[in-house]
Amino acid sequence: MASLTGNTLLVSSSIQYVINVTLTVPALLFVDQWGRRPTLLIGALLMMTFLFANGGILASYGHWAGPNGVDNTPEASWIVNGPPSKAVIACSYLFVASFASTWGPVSWIYPPELYPLRVRGKAVALATSANWAFNFALGYFVPPAFVNIKWKTYILFGVFCALMFIHVFFLFPETAGKTLEEVEDLFTDPDGLPYIGTPAWKTKITTKRALLLEKGELDTEKAAGYADESPERSEPAASHEFKAKAG
Repeated sequence: MASLTGNTLLVSSSIQYVINVTLTVPALLFVDQWGRRPTLLIGALLMMTFLFANGGILASYGHWAGPNGVDNTPEASWIVNGPPSKAVIACSYLFVASFASTWGPVSWIYPPELYPLRVRGKAVALATSANWAFNFALGYFVPPAFVNIKWKTYILFGVFCALMFIHVFFLFPETAGKTLEEVEDLFTDPDGLPYIGTPAWKTKITTKRALLLEKGELDTEKAAGYADESPERSEPAASHEFKAKAG
């Protein structure tokens, strides 16, 4: 769609793969400090931005490539030339970079942290199967989508990213630094929302506290009052302790 052919197309594709691999590394190194929720929220927002940008550029500066598409490829149904084509390539690379450093690694890290041991194996297996099933659906859907709705495909997936942002904000609790028992307590919090538990937006990162516990620099009795501790754990605990003493 951006008027790339031959070796130029091969080089541009190779750059995309290098970006994908390279920018996965910092996410793996620092995701515990960043937290799961901020990483997913920022990633969804950035991907939405670049998808909408691509859709807008193609709609404004591109034109239909005819029934046979570009180089007899019907899926390449829209063509753009000149500086706008470079902007499309740049936004595509930025989209890949945004995915590689956020949703790419966290989508594999997050599921094993959510489930208790009694269902963890089956739940993670189901999550992985769903991941690959949707990857297959994506590969199956996108080519005919470019043929039929053309540049609007970018708008469609941009809307999906906006919905991802909303979904994560309201329903994805922070799991960084928490034990499986603490994560289970989030979903079974009697003071939380029905069928949801502790509201996701109230959960916090507890990585520093977990590191201190692992090093033996903080005992379990003092851990509840540590500043890095999430309010969803400390406040209910204090409330229950007060009720116990009152009783």
